[in-house]
Amino acid sequence: MAEIQRKNAKKRSQGRVVWDAVLTGISYMIPFIVGGGVLEGLAKAMGGYNIAADMKELTYTAYSFAMVVYAIGAAIFDVSVPIIGAYVAYALTDKPGLAPGFAVGVISNTIKAGFLGALIGGILAGYIVNLLKSWSKKVPGSVQSVFPILVIPVVGTGVTSLLMWYVIGVPIGWLMTLITGALMNLQGVGGFIFGAAIGAGMSTDQGGPISKAVALVANGLNADGVLGPAACKMCGGMQNPLGVCFAQVIDRFTGKKKFTEKERSTTLSGVVLACCYIQEYVIPFLVQDTWRCLVPCLIGGAISGGLCGYFALESVAVHGGVFVIPMMSNPLQFVLFWFAGAAVTGILYFILRKPVAEEGDMAGNGVLDQLLG
Repeated sequence: MAEIQRKNAKKRSQGRVVWDAVLTGISYMIPFIVGGGVLEGLAKAMGGYNIAADMKELTYTAYSFAMVVYAIGAAIFDVSVPIIGAYVAYALTDKPGLAPGFAVGVISNTIKAGFLGALIGGILAGYIVNLLKSWSKKVPGSVQSVFPILVIPVVGTGVTSLLMWYVIGVPIGWLMTLITGALMNLQGVGGFIFGAAIGAGMSTDQGGPISKAVALVANGLNADGVLGPAACKMCGGMQNPLGVCFAQVIDRFTGKKKFTEKERSTTLSGVVLACCYIQEYVIPFLVQDTWRCLVPCLIGGAISGGLCGYFALESVAVHGGVFVIPMMSNPLQFVLFWFAGAAVTGILYFILRKPVAEEGDMAGNGVLDQLLG
């Protein structure tokens, strides 16, 4: 079937193509991080938080059940870096990019270039494979069949991996080692500033491009074994919907009527979504009342994320909401920091928001009305 070309269809820029490929790689990587991270968390709950150190002194035949679960989780977790390389390349060049992308991810793990190396390597693999595919169209028809089954897998994988090993991976590996070493020991004031930046970043557009960029960094560091940013990210993000719900609860008790009945009818749903780490609940309020909603969310997110960073809280999972809290280094601290940020967001949003009766255009929430019908 011939492809239909739309007259008004806009051609994507190369920057947009690469960014979409990165998001594709992240979307495929997250299930591995979540699956491996949750299993590791369960193992730590059963066998102690230092289970990894205890395993080094034993052979695998002497592992306890908790150690076996940890080993399975760690194996899944370790694959997450090659997966992002594979699917970034896949997004750029389809199936021929999978092998070179996965290989460069494995090399990135080996030379300690981590997720950043796999990310850049996946992009490189995609462009090299596309180049080879373009060359295959210029050779005689009898030779073209050799390209997809021999030339592209071998040359694409070999060239990309060698470039990663000898050229690209060297500075990236050095940089990632420096970053990892610094973040592993980051706590106190420095940890608060870093965590606050993550929490505020997650509280800007509620799942939009800025939040995705911040999540990309936190998820990637988590894949490299730096678990603190993931806790800052989740705490800073989860406080937003809960904070808006807090503002609605305050509104009910004070009788100020700063929210419509339809808005207040979503409070329970908002709490559930907050527990599930779904920030999109905030979007209708952010669109309708941008600055009065954005500023409290930024402050609350900075507080939640900053407190996580200050006390060096760690999370083995990058998503999962309340279901992964028991697997964190200190679950009680996470809950306290989550509620602290949400309380600040809720109080500030309630104070800043004008009563419905005093501002006609706030009498209805157009975005929320469309969602609720």
